[in-house]
Amino acid sequence: MSAVTTWLGTDAFGLRRPPDVRLLLPAVMAWLTALGALAAPPRLSWACSVVAGGAAIGVYLRARPRSEPVALTLVAALACSATVAAVTGAHVARATGSAASRVAALEREAEFAATVRTDPRSRAGAPRPGRAEWVMVARTAWVRVDGRRTVSSAQVVVLASGPRWNGLLPGQEFRARGVFLPSEGDPLTSALVLVRGPPEAVTRPSGLQALAGRVRAGLREAASALPQPERGLLPALVVGDVRLLREDTAEDFRSTGMAHLLTVSGSNLAVLTGFVLGLARWLRAPVWCSVAGGAVMIWLFVLVCRPEPSVVRAAFMGSLALLALATGRAHAALGALSLTVLGVLFVAPGLAVSYGFTLSVLATAGILAFVPSWTRMWSRWLPQPVADAVAVAVAAQVAVAPVLVLLSAEVSWVAVPANVLAAPVVATVTVAGFVLAALSVLWPTAAAVAAHPPGWGVAWIAWVAETGAGVPHGALPWRSDAVGALVLAGILLILVSARGWLLRVAAAIVVAVLLLFLAVRCVPGDWPPQGWDLVACDVGQGDGFVLSAGAGSAIVADTGEDPAVIDACLTRLGVREVPLLVLSHDHADHVDGTPGVLRHRRVGAALVPHGFGDTAMGRALAEDEVELWAGRRGQSFRVGPWLLRVLWPPPGYAGSVNDGSVVVRADGASLSVLLTGDIEEQAQRRMLAGPDAGLLPVTVLTAPHHGANTQDPDFLAATEPVVTVTSVGEDNAYGHPSPYTWALLERLGRINLRTDRDGDVAVLDGGGTGPVRVVARGPAPGR
Repeated sequence: MSAVTTWLGTDAFGLRRPPDVRLLLPAVMAWLTALGALAAPPRLSWACSVVAGGAAIGVYLRARPRSEPVALTLVAALACSATVAAVTGAHVARATGSAASRVAALEREAEFAATVRTDPRSRAGAPRPGRAEWVMVARTAWVRVDGRRTVSSAQVVVLASGPRWNGLLPGQEFRARGVFLPSEGDPLTSALVLVRGPPEAVTRPSGLQALAGRVRAGLREAASALPQPERGLLPALVVGDVRLLREDTAEDFRSTGMAHLLTVSGSNLAVLTGFVLGLARWLRAPVWCSVAGGAVMIWLFVLVCRPEPSVVRAAFMGSLALLALATGRAHAALGALSLTVLGVLFVAPGLAVSYGFTLSVLATAGILAFVPSWTRMWSRWLPQPVADAVAVAVAAQVAVAPVLVLLSAEVSWVAVPANVLAAPVVATVTVAGFVLAALSVLWPTAAAVAAHPPGWGVAWIAWVAETGAGVPHGALPWRSDAVGALVLAGILLILVSARGWLLRVAAAIVVAVLLLFLAVRCVPGDWPPQGWDLVACDVGQGDGFVLSAGAGSAIVADTGEDPAVIDACLTRLGVREVPLLVLSHDHADHVDGTPGVLRHRRVGAALVPHGFGDTAMGRALAEDEVELWAGRRGQSFRVGPWLLRVLWPPPGYAGSVNDGSVVVRADGASLSVLLTGDIEEQAQRRMLAGPDAGLLPVTVLTAPHHGANTQDPDFLAATEPVVTVTSVGEDNAYGHPSPYTWALLERLGRINLRTDRDGDVAVLDGGGTGPVRVVARGPAPGR
C-alpha cells in the first residue's frame, strides 16, 4: 500500500518526515464542540449537530481536486463536531431527564439500586462523626420514592460512611437509601447521594475485578512494610492507588509539578509496554507476538489501574501505537494522539472538561512536538540520556503550564529540575512495582520483603518532591483565570517558536523578570512586623494562633480547618520549628489544619485534651512521632521566652467537647495571652470561681468560641484585656461573633480586632508608645 503525502502531513515511514496533522483540526474542533455542548441544552446541541453535518456534506460536494486535502480535512472536522455534538446532547439529556435528577431537584430521600463505577476513595481531611468517609461514582438502575419505583440509568456520586463501603469493587451492584442533592458543575452527573447506613444486597464482583482488587490490595499490604511516605507513594506511583498517601506528601508533589506521577498515565504504560516489547525483541519473537504481548499489557494496565481519564487516553493511544507497529507505521504519533482524542470524545464526551485528560493529552502533544528537535540540539552540550530527560521534562511542562496555572495560580520553575531528577527512577519503580503487585497475590510474605528495593527508589522520588517544595520562592504567582492562561500560553509560544536574536531577546526578558521577582520576594516586606510576639492567623472559621519562640521557632495554638492556610501563615512568619503545638479540643475548625503545621516542620510535642490520642488527628501526630501531653489544670511549661500554664480543664472533667477545651495562659517578656479555645458559660463560671481566677487578667484575650453568644460577661470582664482578638470566618453560617459578645468585647478592650475584617493580626511590644502595638495585615486578596 502506497503512502499518502500532502502539505498537511504524511503517513509515509520515516522519523524525518513532516508530522501528520490531518487529524489535528478535527480533534480540536471535536474538543471545543464537546465543551460547548456540555454547557448547552440538548436540543441546541442536536441543532448544531444537524448544521455541522449539513455543512460537511456541502463542503464535500463542492470540493475541487486542487483543494481536496484542505476540503477533506474540513469535512472531517465538521463531521466529527456533528458527531460529538449529537453524542454529548444525548448524554446530557439522559442525565438531566433521569429520575435521579428529578429526585435531586426536590432534595428528597430515596431508595436506589446502583452499580459501582469507581473504587471508593477516602475524602480529604480527618474523619468526623456525621461526615462521609468515602466517595465513589455509581450508575443507578432504579430509584424508589414514596413506594414508587422508577427505572433510572444515571451517573451519581455516592458519599457514604462505614467499613463495608471501603471494600466495594467496580461492577458490584448494591442497594442503599440516601438523600439526593443536585450536582453542580457536572452536567453528566445526575445527583449527589448522601447515603445512610451500609450497602445492602451487594452482589459478588466479577472474577477479573476481584483479581484486580486483590492485586491493588496486595500491593498496599506489601507497601505497608515500608515507612511513610514510601508506604503511600508506592501504590500511588504504580497503580494510582492513593488510599495510603499522606496529604502533605501529595502537596509536595503538587508544589514541584510532579503531581502527574500520582496519576498513572501514558508514561507508566509506555514503560510497561516498552519492557514487554524489549523482552520480545530480546527473545527475537515475531512482530505479531510483540503486538499481542503489548495488547495484553494494555488490558492488564486498564484493569488494575482503572479507567481514569489519563489511563483511557494512554490505553487508546497505546492500542493505536501497537496497530501502527503491526502495519509498519510506528512513527505516526501525532496522528495517533489526535485519533485518540476523537475516539475518546465520541464515547465519553464528559472527559472534555477533565483536567486529568487535558493534562495527559497536552503533555503528550508537547513531548511529540518539541522533544525530537530539542534533543538533537541539546545533545551537542549534554550527554544523550540527560538531553532526553531534560527535553521530555521541559516539553511536558511547557505544554501543560497554561492549564496548571488555572489549578495552582502559580508557575513553578522547580518543576523541570525536579522531574528530571525523578524520571530515571520512575521507570524502574514502575516495572518493579508491577512485578511486586503480581508477587503480592502469589506470595504475600515474599512481597513484603521484595517491597524494599522499589521502596528505595520511591524514597528518592519523595526526597526530590520534598526538597523541591521547600525551595524558597520556587513558584511565580500568576492569574488563575482564562486571561492568565492565555497570557502564559502566548509567552511560551513566543519562547518555543523564536529563533536567533529574537530568541535571545525573549529569553533575556524572561530571565530579567524572574530575577526581579526573586529580588522583590527576597527584600524584607512589611509582614511580619519585626519583633512580633503573637500572630492570629486568618484561618477562616476557626482558630490559629502563633507565639514567637525565637528565630524560626514558634508555639502554635490550634490550626484551623485547612492545612494549606495555616501552612501559608507559618511560612510567611518564617516558622520552621514548632517546639510545642497546643490543640484545644477535637473540633475540625481547631485541629484539622494540623497536617499543614507538620509539613516540612519539626514538631516537638503536642498539648492536647485527655483522650485525644484515640482520635484521627491524634493517631496522625503519633505516626509523625509527636509526643502527646494530656492537658490538665496546674501544669506549666517553659518554651523559649514563654511560660505556659494550663488553667483548664481540671483532672477528670467530663463536660462537653467545647467546655473541655484546654485553656492556656502564656506569659512572655512583654505581654500575656489567654488562649481560650471554645469554652462556654459553664466552664467560664467554674474558672472564675476556681483556684486560678487570679491568673485570668491578661494583655491579650482570644475571644472564646469565636465570639459566640455563649459567654459569661463576668468571665470576660475578669480577663481585663488591653487587646481582644476574635478569630472568625467571613460571612460564616454561625453568625460569629454575635452582636452581644462583640459589644461586650468593645467595652472591655482598648483594641479589638477580627480576622475576617483585619486578616492576620500581630501583637508586639509597645516600645514606649504603650503596653502593646497591633499590626493588621489586612484580609486576604479576593475578599
